[in-house]
Amino acid sequence: MRESSEGNSGSATTDRHPRFGRKSTAEQVSEGADLSGQHAVVTGASTGIGLETARVLALRGASVTMACRNLEKTEAARRQVVDESGGRIAAEALEILHLDLASLASVRSFADEFLAREYPIHLLINNAGVMLPDRRETSDGFEAHFGTNHLGHFLLTNLLLDRILESAPARIVNVSSEAMQFASLTPRLSDLNWEERRFSGWRSYGDSKLMNLMFTNELNRRFSGAGVTSIALHPGIVMTELARDQTPWMHLVGIVARPFSKAVDRGAATTLYAALHADPARPGENYLADCAPSRTAKLAGNREVEAKLWSLSEERTGL
Repeated sequence: MRESSEGNSGSATTDRHPRFGRKSTAEQVSEGADLSGQHAVVTGASTGIGLETARVLALRGASVTMACRNLEKTEAARRQVVDESGGRIAAEALEILHLDLASLASVRSFADEFLAREYPIHLLINNAGVMLPDRRETSDGFEAHFGTNHLGHFLLTNLLLDRILESAPARIVNVSSEAMQFASLTPRLSDLNWEERRFSGWRSYGDSKLMNLMFTNELNRRFSGAGVTSIALHPGIVMTELARDQTPWMHLVGIVARPFSKAVDRGAATTLYAALHADPARPGENYLADCAPSRTAKLAGNREVEAKLWSLSEERTGL
């Protein structure tokens, strides 16, 4: 990635951008960026902050693969983005490929089809996710938060990793959440599939979001020396379709929280900040909220546990 006024992506820091914060939009954060010649993959890009992320990346000159489960919905969103861009985004800048993160077979199929097209990958934005009140399973028998939010993106990233390394400097951005504060993970990493414990939607979702950050940290240990860096982030409370499966009570809570939530353009700002500005080598900049370093849960940064999670994830995904 290139920025016309800031140099290479990943070298700028929070100190150099004090004007960015909770009220910043994705367009403001990316203003001046020149992403021409760059290719990005964005999961869950049919709606919400994923769609806004794909739109703004394309607006700044990148070509973008929208990796989504519902192709019809994604095509409608793509057409709308192009039509409303006033000619600033060409139709060919946004490509759609099917990806269902709740199916490891689908993840492998996506990777095969994408890699066959011989695109580089300068940015991988692992944005998609589910948030559920009850225990459900993926097609592979994993608890849905664990299987979709963590294992799906873990497998996807690893299958694309050689191409990402070939495209370096490159960046992997993982959309996590402050919900990691509800996580119940222990250093033992036992019962990740919630087969022994009484299920809690909040705690399970929190576990998966903590895993997103732990995965980010381990990626940096393994590959930052090869020119591939990774950042995790909390987008804020954003009015998107993520909560569509929640109970009526939680929908009521959402209505009450609406005045304090972000619009989608602000919700995607930290994703763009992570992609273009943040530097994981600086203290705290491996995890962001409101375009600035944020607090993490206890297990984050534990090298032994994060390496163990990587190994367990390899086993579960068959890598």
